[in-house]
Amino acid sequence: MKKLSIILFISFLVSTIFSLNIVCTINPYYLLVKELVADKAEVSLLLKPGVNPHIYSLKVSDVKLLNSADLIIANGYLEPYLDKFNNNNVFYISNSIPKILIEHENPHFWLDPFFVKYYIIPAIVQKLSDLDPANKNFFEENAKNIINEIDKFIFESFDVLRNINGKILVHHPSFYYYFKEFGIEIYWIEEGHNTSTSIKELLNIIKSQNIAAIFSEIQQPNKEIEIISKELGKKYFVLDPLGVDSKTFMELYYKNLNEIRKAVSNE
Repeated sequence: MKKLSIILFISFLVSTIFSLNIVCTINPYYLLVKELVADKAEVSLLLKPGVNPHIYSLKVSDVKLLNSADLIIANGYLEPYLDKFNNNNVFYISNSIPKILIEHENPHFWLDPFFVKYYIIPAIVQKLSDLDPANKNFFEENAKNIINEIDKFIFESFDVLRNINGKILVHHPSFYYYFKEFGIEIYWIEEGHNTSTSIKELLNIIKSQNIAAIFSEIQQPNKEIEIISKELGKKYFVLDPLGVDSKTFMELYYKNLNEIRKAVSNE
C-alpha cells in the first residue's frame, strides 16, 4: 500500500512538472484553451478581459509571464509586442484562418462560430497534440464537445438573427464576421480596419437606411453611440467581445446573443 502511494505521488509530481505552461494573450482563447486542456496543462491569461487589446503595451510582469511559457497562444494583428519573443513559442490564430476570409485586417476571428469550429479549434488542438502527443485523444474529445455546443449556438443565432430587418450600427466592428455569416450588413464608427465614418456622415446614411439595432462595447468608449442613439431616439445595447464576466467560452457567446436578442425584440 505504501509502495502504491509512493508511485502515485511520483506520477502526480512528474505530470505536474512536465505539463505544458500556456499563456493566452486575450480572454476568449484563455477560456477556450482551458476547456480543451482541463487539468493537462497550466493556462494563464495575459490581458484582463476589460482591457482594450488594440492599445495595450506590456508591463514588466507580463514579460516575465511570457518568458515562462512553453506556448503563447495569440490572436495575431493585436500583439505587435510579441515580435521580440521566440517565434517558436508563439502560435498565432490568424495563421489558421484562410487569408481570403480576412477582411479589413479585422482581427476578431473568435467571434465567428464558423471560424472557431472549422479553423481555430482544429489548429489549437493540433498544436497542443504536437507538444503533448500523449494527450492527443483527450484534447480531441474535448474539442468535439465544444464544437457540438457551437453547432447549437449557430442554430440559435439563425433563429435570433432572422428577425433582424435592416442593418446594424456598431461603435467597433468586433462582430463584423459574426453578423456577416448571417447575411447582416453593419456600419461602424471607430477609425481602424481601413474604414471610418464620421458621425455626421453616419447620421446622413442612417436617415436613408433601416437601422435595426445599435451596439456599443464594454471595452470601447460610447460617446459617439450615445449621440447617435439620442439623435435617432433609438436605444443602444452593449456587447462584450472579450467576455468580462464569462466563465466559459460558450458563455461569452450566449451573453452577446442574449443582448442581440434584446435589441432585435426592442426590450
